Amino acid sequence: MKRVRACYIASVMSIAALVLPSCGGRSEDVTLYRLDAELSRGIIPEDSLMYMAAEKLFDMCGYGPLYQLSVGDYADKPSIVEHKDAVEREFSDLTAESRAIGKAFDRMREELPGAEIPRLFTIISPYTQSIFVADSIMYIGLNHYLGTSYEMYEYFPDYVRRLKVRPRIPVDIVEAIVRTSYPYKGEEYPQTISRLAYEGAVAEAVMRITGRDEAMVLGYADKDYLWLRDNEHNMWETLVSRRLLFSSDNTVIRSLVGVNPCSSVISSEAPGWAGRYIGHRLVNSYLSRNKGTTLETLLSPGFYTSPDLLKDAGYNP
Repeated sequence: MKRVRACYIASVMSIAALVLPSCGGRSEDVTLYRLDAELSRGIIPEDSLMYMAAEKLFDMCGYGPLYQLSVGDYADKPSIVEHKDAVEREFSDLTAESRAIGKAFDRMREELPGAEIPRLFTIISPYTQSIFVADSIMYIGLNHYLGTSYEMYEYFPDYVRRLKVRPRIPVDIVEAIVRTSYPYKGEEYPQTISRLAYEGAVAEAVMRITGRDEAMVLGYADKDYLWLRDNEHNMWETLVSRRLLFSSDNTVIRSLVGVNPCSSVISSEAPGWAGRYIGHRLVNSYLSRNKGTTLETLLSPGFYTSPDLLKDAGYNP
């Protein structure tokens, strides 16, 4: 799979809000527009919303104007053809996902009123990003959620393959919205501690909104999660003793929060993105001492760049 040039979460344009009415009763299922079903067959969508989303996709990703020849070329791409049958089999029914996302969006409106909720369009994506967004549109690459045993994932390492499962769809959608609506704003004076706290705040938000547990949201296999729990104190001591918490070295930060086989600045045995786990533990400690703190407060620079963060959190695993 290729890497998308400009249309991925890290370089997202602002998402225009789409506020759906809430009746106070049962959550409404969210519509997942099946753009994949039409484009993968070389069909130009007739529905106006689908057409708009297809046109934006083609323009943003360099496929050219939306006309029959360009749509046919898209449908014939090997990266589309090789996943088409598997996507059709696995995702013939997205009712469960629509319902789960609808419930999550209801919670998001309550707990993160500043979040900008987009329309959702499914695609078969030739890119490494499973989800990317532009304006009021979120594209979900269903070919990234075909299960750990899917033969086309054989060349992926285990720590990547375990993220490519269907239950992660609502989790990844919510996380993408949280990150785009409340982006990290510590870049001017980046420090490890502020990035860990931000990652912990994102994890806390996704957990509350989706109702999923910490291991699921952070993407850990059981054995890796157990290692993190058993070594929480040692990891923190390593960060403190090596004076890494206030490092502005992006290599250090990427080692701790990036999708890597291990968090090498801590230990070759530490699972990848261990900094997200430490960050969430730090946030939990803060919440235990500062009752009633809102998610919007946690996701603000006033929290994660505060010089008093460590004192206020009292984190001491």
